[in-house]
Amino acid sequence: MSEREKDMVEREAPVGDGIITRRTLLKSSAFLGGTTLLALGATKLTDSLTQGAEHGKAAAGRGRYAYSLASPENVLYSVCLQCNTQCTIKAKIENGIVVKIDGNPYSPFNMLPWIDYAQPPERAALVDGKLCPKGQSGVQSQYDPYRIRKVLKRAGPRGSNKWRTISFDQAIQEIVSGGKLFSDIGEDRVVPGFNDVFVLRDSKVAAAMAADVAKVQSGAMTVAAFKEEHAAHLDVLIDPDHPDLGPKNNQFVFQAGRIEPGRDMYAQRFANGAVGSANWYNHTSICELSHHIAYQYSSAQFSGGRWNLGQPVFKPNYLAAEFVIFWGTGAFEANFGPTPVAEQVTSSLVGRNFKMAVVDPRLSKTAAKAWRWLPVVPGGDLPLALAMIQWIIEKRRYDGGFLANANKAAAQQAGQKSWSNATWLVRVEEDGRPGALLRASDLGLPVPTGAKAEQRFVVSQGGTPVAFDPNDAKEAVTGDLLVDTAINGVRVKSALQVAREAAAAESIDGWAAKAGLDPRAIAELAQEFTSHGHKAAIEFYRGAVKHTVGYYTGQALILLNLLVGNPDWKGGLAAGGGAWNAAGTGKGQPFNLTALHPGKLAAFGTKLTREGSYYQQSTLFTGYPAKRPWFPFTANVYQEVIPAAYAAYPYPIKILWLHMGNVAQLAPGGTEQIHMLRDVERIPLFIADDVVLGDTSMYADYIFPDLSYLERWAFLGPPPTVITKTSEVRQPVAAPVPEIATVDGETMPVSMEAMMIAIAKKLGAPGYGPSGFAAGVPFNRPEDYYLKAVANIAIGDSAGDAVPRADSARSTDSSKRGVTCRARSSTRRSGAWR
Repeated sequence: MSEREKDMVEREAPVGDGIITRRTLLKSSAFLGGTTLLALGATKLTDSLTQGAEHGKAAAGRGRYAYSLASPENVLYSVCLQCNTQCTIKAKIENGIVVKIDGNPYSPFNMLPWIDYAQPPERAALVDGKLCPKGQSGVQSQYDPYRIRKVLKRAGPRGSNKWRTISFDQAIQEIVSGGKLFSDIGEDRVVPGFNDVFVLRDSKVAAAMAADVAKVQSGAMTVAAFKEEHAAHLDVLIDPDHPDLGPKNNQFVFQAGRIEPGRDMYAQRFANGAVGSANWYNHTSICELSHHIAYQYSSAQFSGGRWNLGQPVFKPNYLAAEFVIFWGTGAFEANFGPTPVAEQVTSSLVGRNFKMAVVDPRLSKTAAKAWRWLPVVPGGDLPLALAMIQWIIEKRRYDGGFLANANKAAAQQAGQKSWSNATWLVRVEEDGRPGALLRASDLGLPVPTGAKAEQRFVVSQGGTPVAFDPNDAKEAVTGDLLVDTAINGVRVKSALQVAREAAAAESIDGWAAKAGLDPRAIAELAQEFTSHGHKAAIEFYRGAVKHTVGYYTGQALILLNLLVGNPDWKGGLAAGGGAWNAAGTGKGQPFNLTALHPGKLAAFGTKLTREGSYYQQSTLFTGYPAKRPWFPFTANVYQEVIPAAYAAYPYPIKILWLHMGNVAQLAPGGTEQIHMLRDVERIPLFIADDVVLGDTSMYADYIFPDLSYLERWAFLGPPPTVITKTSEVRQPVAAPVPEIATVDGETMPVSMEAMMIAIAKKLGAPGYGPSGFAAGVPFNRPEDYYLKAVANIAIGDSAGDAVPRADSARSTDSSKRGVTCRARSSTRRSGAWR
């Protein structure tokens, strides 16, 4: 145990005549959540805690844990969700109620340094990690008096806010069977149920149809040939003349707001694999999609004849960086996330040669502590980035050694872990615009035996074209950085030259005017950014990309990082420590939750949002423009789900399930989405689940209560700001507020999980019941799924990864304390830091 850890333990332990910090806290009535507990009738609990604090002197003499909330038996570990940083937490329990939430001292989220994983819970109970005020207010969220406890069925027109409570069993029966569900309030229409969309039930037929639909989309099979091949099953399709729309199962749409890892796998198992719908969505596009897609394409690798997307999030390594630009974000607000980042940044500011700049229209808390604040005008982020790119390239302030490496072998030979396509040649089209990356076959260059032509790109070496494989680890290839020439009659430019010309489309003074900044301030910022070698980085989560040109702004900011060659360097741009695999797809893990799904249906067909599909490859193609936009390069286009359903394009839907979402408040044109949701003909059945009644769910036909983050499971990895490999395990630490239902003989709180089990069993959908995972391996309750994920994390991804067995004390109390988190003290996976 470090000296700092010992000091922390001593400060939390009983001292002198009482437990100082806790007694003072309670005597001053600063007991978070007290009024909420009183509202719940917990006066006795509050009184007993206050009385205990008043008698601190007497209590101190009775033993080490005189303050009950420092007793390990009263501490449960979980994960916060008051924001999406999702810090690890310790929940302190009194009489079965969560009365205080603090940070988990085992976790790099909450302490720097954190206590060793081998330390016993008895010691950890005396140490509180840091946690922001929002995280500590989770007590109020948990015991919000407006929590939904029972199923609500509307008793008036949609949006009238008239409800009546019904039993969980009745609600499930109605949404599965359908019928004249609202005849009692004068709606004489037949409402479709899950029975009406769960039409394609045969996994073999689904797999065969899915394979042939892919052929139709690629042009390898005609619609007529498809119809002939599948003549016996055309009735399961939305439209046999357009088989690429998929089966009627796609007329069920699951639209999630905040759904975290683990729970998303659970929901996808139901929507995709059990019900067979391709229409599962989360909220990413209204939150951060431009940021994620920019990074995914910037870090994509070409192999197997296609571009394979990279990671969606990278972060500066604050603990070793010398200079960081917070661009549209900050260290102390609006980031992912403030709890770990704030301490890393403040420690660096105080302890070493670290400084930061802030690009933001507003003088934020971070900007107030920064070396420079650049008050860019709203929307001026891209002009500023292009001005910096122009300045850096023209002043030759970039890392030419890093940028010249064209493939893996060259990077390794140079002591690098990463390489770029800065030198790769790009074809120039007849109109002068850059086109596709050049291949060896375009120039008639030979392709080695056994190599694939599409894998052979080209660089210029002193004017000579050289073909290479970017993933080749043996033959190193470097290239010329700034190329604008013709080779064998083909006009080409290097990728860096293309970037140079794009940045030079306007003068620096012109870009500065559009950014609302003095050109001298831009030059000063670029000079500083390029003065720290690899120990400088730009963080832009997320303000800079929340514009119509957000993706391109993200690409420009990533290019600035690449120009200084900072990826994978200590102090540069970090991919983070990663996490262990909860899905169990790693070698040696006991439960592959993807494969353990007998009878799993292949979800196929064009998604309602047309994401991941090309209009020109669709059987709906009749020329441009399309009726609504298509989104081939992205996913989870959240704001398009309801408008597409309302437009019945590319097809009408029957059931919309909104999970913890609030589209009306969060998506552009929310008022219009409300008008659409009120239309019972175009959205015939609208169900929702949430912890409280929301601005969007109030238009639902049925609202089911759901579990709060303190009542449920999830399995998360850390943001890249945490460079230690860490798995966060959210587990229930509070008794559920929703009522308890019985599903096929099993009691469980009403929740999304319970709904899915109940619906699946009513339908006879695959993957649920006595042999839901495999013969004799049941899936009858949520824990049947989630505890397998816990086991996967505990075992780890490879040999030697397993957590140690619990000693007798931990084993005895494990049911009380539960899981903490997994964290190892290595700096990064695979020893990649230098």
